Amino acid sequence: MAGADRFGRVVEHLYDAALGDVPWDSAVGAMNDLIRTTGQSITYVAVGPGGRPELEWSRFFVAAECRDDLRQLYYRDYYWRDEAIPRLAGLNDGELAWKSDLYTDREMKTSAAYNEFRVANNNQNGLFTAMHGLSGSGIVWSCGNSTERDGWGHDQVRVIRLLAPHIHQATRVRRAMADARALGASRAGLLENGRMGLIQLDRRGRIMEANDRARRILVERDGIRDAGGLLTAGHAGENEELQRLLSRALPRHGAQGVGGSMRITRRRTRTPLVLEIHPARSTGAGVGARSVGAQVLVVDPASRPRVDPALLVKLLGLAPAESRIAVMVAAGQTVPGIALSLGCAESTVKTHLKRVYRKLGIRKQTELVHRVMSLATLGGSSP
Repeated sequence: MAGADRFGRVVEHLYDAALGDVPWDSAVGAMNDLIRTTGQSITYVAVGPGGRPELEWSRFFVAAECRDDLRQLYYRDYYWRDEAIPRLAGLNDGELAWKSDLYTDREMKTSAAYNEFRVANNNQNGLFTAMHGLSGSGIVWSCGNSTERDGWGHDQVRVIRLLAPHIHQATRVRRAMADARALGASRAGLLENGRMGLIQLDRRGRIMEANDRARRILVERDGIRDAGGLLTAGHAGENEELQRLLSRALPRHGAQGVGGSMRITRRRTRTPLVLEIHPARSTGAGVGARSVGAQVLVVDPASRPRVDPALLVKLLGLAPAESRIAVMVAAGQTVPGIALSLGCAESTVKTHLKRVYRKLGIRKQTELVHRVMSLATLGGSSP
């Protein structure tokens, strides 16, 4: 029982860190003590334009200290020639691999990444865990060497496997919170945040509060909806998955909930909503009390910052109408959705798109998205 209580406290600490309530390195320190390892790294990889993997977030820790110097050193000098990377990318979801198994016997003698970086930083005998996410994204969790005299034991590996889904969800939520600039915000601050949707559920799963962005989505009933105080999805299969995730996040008898993620399809736009379901602390008010039991972050990729259409007119030589439609396509809207928003025929939208492709010398929508979104770095974006 004592071991289970300690594991539950570490998970709670991790979920608090995801929201920014406690420092991330504090949660890592607690995990190091539980696992009995020298350190960790957590890396989040997303899929960029054209299906290319893009490194979005990465942190290296030695003990409980965040080591940006090691992260920079690795990606500057070793990542591009690390023989383990292609093999790491081939791991299945949830698969755990010994680091030494990702190098051949010869590479373990000649590899700069293995000998100069991993051996020097005391993690050559550690473990990798691969976790696949939505839309091709993924998280790689790395543990350093075991601090036990005899190396890794069965109980340590078991704890890593049990922690992995919590690491996965906490990393996704922290990224969403950081994107919304909401880390460490109070409950009132989260409800006032306009960069992401937030729905708070009580411990019985009923909707307590929703911020303005989430409320608009619920009222539109395009994907998710408020059905008599309960959060539901419009598609039967997706609603079944949503209710399963909510039941895991809101367990009975005060146990610690488990977070989860899912996509919600919409009729009006090609881009699905992403729900990040984050359990609240298991301590505090009793079962059934009118207190927050879980928070549902509603991430709408189509509402991410968009490039100002005027910038496309100026830099790419597009007509105003062409620029406006190009920006809407880059934001993930479909041709029918754009036509509805602009009050024109779908054929008109398609005609403008053909002209855009011709002027830019491109053939694929992924090329258009990449070209448009690359201009955001020039300061011409708008919410």
